[in-house]
Amino acid sequence: MKIPANSDVLIVGAGPAGLMLGNQLVRRGVRALIVDRNPGPSIQTKALGVQARTLEIYSHLGIVERALELGTRVTGANIWVQGQRAARVPLGDIGQDLSPYPFLLILGQDENERLLGEALRDQGMDVQWNTELVDLVQTSEHVWATLKQTDGSMLEIKADWVAGCDGARSAVRSLSQIAFAGAPYEHVFFVADTRVTGPMVPGELNVYLWRSGFHLFFPMAGSAHWRVAGIVPPELRSRDDLDFDAVLPSIRERVGATLLFQECRWFSTYRIHHRRAERFRDRRCFLLGDAAHIHSPVGAQGMNTGLQDAYNLAWKLALVVSGRAGGGLLDSYEIERVPVADRLLKTTDRAFSMVVSDRWLAGQLRTRVLPKVLAFAMSRDRMRKLAFRTISQIGIRYPRSPLSQTLAGWPDGAPRAGDRFPWLRLKLSPNGTTEDLFARLDDTRFNLIVIGQPALPADPSELSGFVLTHPVSDEPINDRELVRARMPKPSFYLLRPDGHVGLAGTRLEDSVLTRYLAERLGLRKTARRVG
Repeated sequence: MKIPANSDVLIVGAGPAGLMLGNQLVRRGVRALIVDRNPGPSIQTKALGVQARTLEIYSHLGIVERALELGTRVTGANIWVQGQRAARVPLGDIGQDLSPYPFLLILGQDENERLLGEALRDQGMDVQWNTELVDLVQTSEHVWATLKQTDGSMLEIKADWVAGCDGARSAVRSLSQIAFAGAPYEHVFFVADTRVTGPMVPGELNVYLWRSGFHLFFPMAGSAHWRVAGIVPPELRSRDDLDFDAVLPSIRERVGATLLFQECRWFSTYRIHHRRAERFRDRRCFLLGDAAHIHSPVGAQGMNTGLQDAYNLAWKLALVVSGRAGGGLLDSYEIERVPVADRLLKTTDRAFSMVVSDRWLAGQLRTRVLPKVLAFAMSRDRMRKLAFRTISQIGIRYPRSPLSQTLAGWPDGAPRAGDRFPWLRLKLSPNGTTEDLFARLDDTRFNLIVIGQPALPADPSELSGFVLTHPVSDEPINDRELVRARMPKPSFYLLRPDGHVGLAGTRLEDSVLTRYLAERLGLRKTARRVG
C-alpha cells in the first residue's frame, strides 16, 4: 500500500493505543495513517489483564465476544507463602451490577493487538510497518513528518495532527522535546509463556510470595498454559545470555518440587520504569499510552490506560478535524488524562515498592499480613465493589474538566458530570423487555438520557445527527434501577461519545443543551466533510 502524502491524523506506533486510536478515527470518517518502525506485530508481551472498561469499549468495536472466547476470566487469586496457600481472594463477578463485564479477563497484549488490527483491516485500513518517524516540523496549520522506509528512502508527508503512540522510546516525544521524568526500578523482571503443571489452582491467578520477591502464574487459554512472571535473582541480573533455564531453579524453590515445565514458548527480561511525560501535548502533537506514562504492572493498568487515552482523544480529534468543533476542545485531553496518569503512577509505585522491597519489615508485611488483610477485605461486598471500580477503571472521573458541568440543584451522591455513566438495565420501549442500556448507546455521537420527563419534541437543528436521545419511561423496573444507581427523577444526562457524563441536570431545556455544546465544545452548526 502506497503511503498517502496527506493525512488528517498521523499515528506513530501500532501498539494497543495506536490501533485503538486508528479504529476510533476511521469509524468517524477521519483519514488516519498508522506507521510503525517494527517489521510487524509483536509476539511477545508483558501486558495480560483486560479490564471491564476496556471490554465495554471493545463491545462498540464488535470484538468483545472474540476477546472473551480467547481470554480466561479470573475467578480468584490464590496467595501462596512458603509453598502453602495462605489465602484465596474471590474475584469472579466482583463487579456485579457495575458493568456488563464484572470480572478481569486474562488476554495477552499480542492477542489484543491482533483483534484491534483485524478490526482496523475490516474498515479498510492497515498499518505501514518498517516505517520510522525521523523528523517533525510543526506549523500553525499542519505537521510535516519525515518517514524512513524499509529501503532507506525518506518520505515527507503532511498531517493536520500527530499522535505519538510509539512507546517508552517515543520519537514523537523526543522530537517534540518533551521531558520524560522518572527512573527505573533496580530489579530485573522476566516473563515466560509456558506449558506447566504444578500446585497452581487451575483457571485462577496464583501469586507466590516470599521475603524478597514474588512469582506470578497467570492462567491462559489452553491446557496447562500459564504465563509466568517474576523477579530475576540478583546473581543473574548482569548476564547477557539469560534464558528460562537459568531462572528455573529459583521458580522451583519457591513454588515447589512438583512443578513440571513441559515447554517454554518464549522468554523475555525487562526493567520497569516509572515515568511521565512533562506534558501530553505539544501544539499539534499528542502523546498516548507508554509514550506518555509508564509504571509498574501492579493492577494490570498500563495497556488499559493507553487504550482509554486513545478513546478519550479520538472523538475530540474527529470533531475538530470535521470542523464541527473548535480546536480548544483538544485542550481537554491533557487536562483529563494527566491526573489519571499521576494517580496511577503514585498508587502503582507505592504498591510495587512494597511488593519488591528487600527490607525485613516489608517482607513480613508481604508474607504474613497482606494475604490475611486481602482475604478479609474482599469478603466484604463494599470493599469488593470499591476494588472493582478502581482496578476495572470504571471509576475514572473528570470532575474538573472544562467539559464537565453539573447544573444547580443536583442531589448529593448522584452520578455527576465527569463520571462514567452507570451501567443500567432498563425497559426502553412500552412493550419491550429489559435490555442493556450500554448496547443502545452510539459511541460515535453524544447520547442524551432523559428520565422522568418528556424528551425534547424535536432536536434543535444544532443537534440534528449529533445527539441520540434515549427516554427512560416510568416503569417499576426502571425506577428500581434508578434507585440502585442513585439517579434522581426527573433528570437528564448528556453523555459524551466516550460514555462520560458531560452535562447533568434536573429539568431538560433545549437552550441548556445548545449552550453547553456551544460554550464547552465550541460546537459549530456546519462542518466540512471528512474522509
